[in-house]
Order: sequence, then structure tokens, then C-alpha cells
Amino acid sequence: MNWSRPCLVVVFVLAMGPRAWAQAPSRPDASARPGIDRQGVMKLVARANPMLWPLAICSIVTVGYVLERLVALRRQRVIPREFVERFLERLSSGKLDRERALELCRAHESPVARVFALVVNAWGQSGANIRAVVSHDAAGEVVELKRNLRVLSATATLGPLLGLLGTVVGIIQAFDALGGRVGPSRGEALAQGISLALVATAFGLAVAVISVVFYYYFLNRVDVLVRELDDQTRKVIDLVASETQRMAAADRRGS
Repeated sequence: MNWSRPCLVVVFVLAMGPRAWAQAPSRPDASARPGIDRQGVMKLVARANPMLWPLAICSIVTVGYVLERLVALRRQRVIPREFVERFLERLSSGKLDRERALELCRAHESPVARVFALVVNAWGQSGANIRAVVSHDAAGEVVELKRNLRVLSATATLGPLLGLLGTVVGIIQAFDALGGRVGPSRGEALAQGISLALVATAFGLAVAVISVVFYYYFLNRVDVLVRELDDQTRKVIDLVASETQRMAAADRRGS
């Protein structure tokens, strides 16, 4: 049995609603149905609030940057566990010198590898000097982690403003459309116009809520990653400083 035609009939009936049943003629008119559907779509497009287009762009920007930050702030991307454990193990066991440690850091494109490379570049200095150098040069990595968060802050502010502007524009259109109307149709047209105008406010608030939620989520995520990055960097600094002291003591004994 072919189920495609009955399914299409059911979908059409549900879409038309009870009002369609009340106004339906005794005989089906296949030519009238497509015309009614097209007219409804054209009326909806004609009455659409023009401020919905900036709001739609704002929502697309929000979703795009949220997805980008979800990928960029993954822990495995920022602080790969395998790399950190192998680097610390080889450094503590004395298997890495300055050149080998730099080569290992350059082989991994991650913020933690770049920060470790800053520590290795200061090999031979005291722990205090290494910390001063790293704290100054590693600030760029923190800025990189917070990149694009200002966009979410901007959409959180811009969304409600665009929604409010859209509501004002929609109400102006609703009152302008009342010209020449009398009787009950006047109140019905006003109510319909205001309801359409409030869609812009709801749309703008939805964009703002999503932006604010993910903005603070990503801020907390960055703080967690920065704290962990500091802990791992401190371990590397201690190992490099102890290795420097050991080599200096060996040189003194040899002389």
C-alpha cells in the first residue's frame, strides 16, 4: 500500500485547522488549496517586521561564535594530557636538555606547549627570573583564550535593543494599518499587529539569554584552564630551575 498520499492529506488537514473544516466546500477544490497556502505565506512575509532580519543575523553570529569557542576551549586542545605527562616525566628524569625540550614543544601546537617553550627558553636562569619572564610573555596566551568573548558580550547587549526597536517599528506599522478601518475589525487588526510586533522583543531576549549564558560559561572555562596552565607551568619552572642548580653544582665540583 502506498502511504505517501494519505500522509500528505493528514499533514494538510492538521495545517489548515478546524477553521478550514468549517469553511470547506462539500466538494474538494484542488485548485483553491495551493492558492490559499501561497497567499498565507505571502501575507506573512509582507507583514514581517523588518528588524527581524538584523536579529536573525545576530542570532547566526551568536551561534557561530559559541560553536567556535566550544571547540577552541576544549581541554584536550588547550592542555593535552598526554603531552604534559610525557614532558614532565622526561624532564624530571633528566632525558631532556634545552634543545630537545624546545623541539618537543615546537612539535605540539597548543597553548601549554608554547608556554613550556617560554620556560625552556629561559633555561639556565634562576626560578624567580624564569617566573618573571613567563608571566610577562604568557599574557598573550590568556588573551588568545578570551578571544571572541567580546562578540558574545556585544550580542547580549545588542539583541534586546534590536528587539525593542523592532517592537516599536511593529507598533508603528500596526497603528498605520488602522487607517480606514472601522468597527470590530479595527480592534482585531490592532491586536494582531501588536502581537506580531512583540515577536521582535521575544527574539531579541532569546538571543541575549543565549549570549549571556555562554559568555559567563566561557569566562569560567578560561579561568579554570588558566589555573591549570599555571600549575603545570610552575612544575616545569621548578624542574628547569633545579636542573640548572644541579648543573651549576656539578661545575663547581669539577672546578
